[in-house]
Amino acid sequence: MAATRLSVLLVTPDTWTTWSTTLAALRAQTIRDRIELVLVGPALDAIDVPDSEVAGFAAVRKVAVPNMARIGQAYAEGIRASTAPLIALTEDHCFPETDWAEALLRRHDQGDWAAVGPTMINGNPDSAASWTQFIVEYGNHSTVGEKGVRQELPGHNSCYRRDALLFYEPRLEWWFECETIMQWDMTRRGLRLYADPAVRTHHWNCSRFWPTVRFSWLYPRVFAAYRATQLNWTSHAKLALLWPVIPFVRLRRTWPLMKRQLGLSRALQLSPGVFLNFLVSGASEGLGYIAGVGEAWLGRCFDLEFHRDRFLRDGEAYRPSEFPATATDVPSTKWRTASGRQVSRSRSASGDLP
Repeated sequence: MAATRLSVLLVTPDTWTTWSTTLAALRAQTIRDRIELVLVGPALDAIDVPDSEVAGFAAVRKVAVPNMARIGQAYAEGIRASTAPLIALTEDHCFPETDWAEALLRRHDQGDWAAVGPTMINGNPDSAASWTQFIVEYGNHSTVGEKGVRQELPGHNSCYRRDALLFYEPRLEWWFECETIMQWDMTRRGLRLYADPAVRTHHWNCSRFWPTVRFSWLYPRVFAAYRATQLNWTSHAKLALLWPVIPFVRLRRTWPLMKRQLGLSRALQLSPGVFLNFLVSGASEGLGYIAGVGEAWLGRCFDLEFHRDRFLRDGEAYRPSEFPATATDVPSTKWRTASGRQVSRSRSASGDLP
């Protein structure tokens, strides 16, 4: 029997059906027999998965986290229960391609990487709202983003060495409330992170516009509040005062990626929505630097981590079966713009619009 090399965490605030689509994508992995599933839920009966759903995996561990209220708490308990030397995080709205796990192991074997991150692909590219959120959250982790050694990787979707994570005990919960801060700390300590183009996963985004703005309002405050704890008072004060500049800096950095990803015409169409999200995000960061963040705010962020399908347009549904190891036969798609006009385009092998 092959040795278990990889623990994969699946977290739910209610029942296992929340991540049943992600589980289906994991069952399709080429090295499923080397994967340990770590199922995290509010109670053991909530994650009582039928045997047929987890057949073929190397092991299945179940972790009950009563009164689960924060994502960091859930990930931390799952990490502690895992046994493999590598630990990968997943989301209920992000579906890895079939050779995802195999590619993760291969990259970890090729270097002393503390973490390996995937290339993020827009899983529902048929709406302007979806592209807006994808660009805002994952533009630099997409097929046109930087690859190789990085200072940060996609949150909730990367794979870590177990020992690199356990360094942060007994405060794993704290660090996983804002994973980017932990990744920056890893690089500060001399550990290396790698963004691998061969590790591919499909992220589903809000396909209705106003929920994208809600995400941009909630999460950046958490980032800023946690970042502030790592800064001296002068840096903290400077960031608190300069938050109005943030939207312009982010748009300047993102614009080249938008053009490469979508072409000039579509990038221009998306620019107003992207900038509005950056404006809201900047205000949220400013609030985080000035006022910090409380439990109620963190609770609202936790609620948004799950059931993202409630923010999809009518008729949309998760479709992991469309994500083969090599996407060479992807049908044409119609992208509905903000004005309601539909434009037909064929997607490239990357799953992104040319």
